[in-house]
Amino acid sequence: MPALVPSPTSRAPSRRLSPLLRMDLVRSEKAVQHLTTFVVAGVATILVTRAFLALSGYPRIGGDSDLHVAHVLPGGLLMLAALVLQFAYVGRGPRPVAALLGGVGFGLFIDEVGKFVTADNDYFFEPAAAIMYVVFAALVVGAYWWRRHRTLEDDEVVANAAHVLVDGLAGRLPASRRDEVLRSLERVPRSPGAAELRTLLAAVEPAPAPVPARLEHLWARVDRGFDRAAHRPWAVPAMAVLLLVQAAGSALTVAALQGAGGGLGVSGRGVLVGASASLLFALVAVVQARRAGRRAAVESLQRAVLVSLLVTQVFLFATSQFAATAGLVVDLVLLGLVNADVARMRAQGEDD
Repeated sequence: MPALVPSPTSRAPSRRLSPLLRMDLVRSEKAVQHLTTFVVAGVATILVTRAFLALSGYPRIGGDSDLHVAHVLPGGLLMLAALVLQFAYVGRGPRPVAALLGGVGFGLFIDEVGKFVTADNDYFFEPAAAIMYVVFAALVVGAYWWRRHRTLEDDEVVANAAHVLVDGLAGRLPASRRDEVLRSLERVPRSPGAAELRTLLAAVEPAPAPVPARLEHLWARVDRGFDRAAHRPWAVPAMAVLLLVQAAGSALTVAALQGAGGGLGVSGRGVLVGASASLLFALVAVVQARRAGRRAAVESLQRAVLVSLLVTQVFLFATSQFAATAGLVVDLVLLGLVNADVARMRAQGEDD
């Protein structure tokens, strides 16, 4: 019986693998979308939970008995459900649902962080809001930084395409998603397995998008919206003005709230430092837009947004949670805009 000889297209060339690939850690191309779903679900859960408890007078499950079911318990069960979905099913279908369930569960969990860090189990511990904020902000910034500094390797592009093929074999791959993956494989024609995957995906019969996939499509539309808005000629000055207004508003809020009490505390000074740095970077962006080109201006705006997100809003939470929540929404929108613009210019090699 003749020995089986691999075809030229299937023979893997000798190559060095990255440390992550050597540990079987293949990054997902949809990681930012899933993390965004997780964060939005978590933040929304905290806000809804706090609003419901305040309106209902902070009821206690179990009444006057010794029984008390903290909402950290259903939060843990929802996070468990998200993990089980990932363990029990293959393909991309479970991921949007797992991100949503995990976000709601984590929101219920971290909403009670005040009880975990105080000796008297103080749910109303004031720094708890800042702790929650730092955790969610770090997730968002870390996800964008991770993708910005390390694009997917060719082998990871092929691995992601193989993952999508599972959905196609199960009969739930939308035509738009299939075409998107085929285009990604065209950019890595020499990678082992790319040609075979293109053939298999092209033979898959498209199907309407299932409910979980619609969550991914929603975030894809959001990304495209950010990209279209960021490409407009007025985008840079509009973002700079919005940052200036936000920084000034944060400083005035702290001055009004803490100044009336006889002086600025640590949180007030932190807000002023963060707002001043954001103002400086925003002004630099306005100057660079005329002298150094659009890319330099947008990167300065990116620094301004990150300072606002990680410094100004953190300290503002200790003073005014309502103002900080509004600031969080503005910063997330601005971060999406500047990251979309930076990614587009880097892909096109633009400097202005």
